[in-house]
Amino acid sequence: MHEDGASADLKLRLYALSTCAFCRRAIEFLKSHGLAFEYIYLDKIDVEVKRALKAELKEQYQNLPVFPVLTISDKQAISGFREGEYLKALGLDSQGTA
Repeated sequence: MHEDGASADLKLRLYALSTCAFCRRAIEFLKSHGLAFEYIYLDKIDVEVKRALKAELKEQYQNLPVFPVLTISDKQAISGFREGEYLKALGLDSQGTA
């Protein structure tokens, strides 16, 4: 799914689980900061596709995914939701402005 907004030339993709509270918080964080992003609920897609995506994340970013996983321009991935880490990685200050 896609959420419209500004993203300062960043391609943001969030891999999440529909039942995960931290995943919901990450989605709300991105929305509240007006950022454009895509998100995929891995528990809502085919099992084989899910396995392939998890393997790809692990290979590309050298870590076992802990959800949510935010990828930034296909260069960086953040596992889990920690607001301070999201702010820093997205170039936002503590008030959420660039």
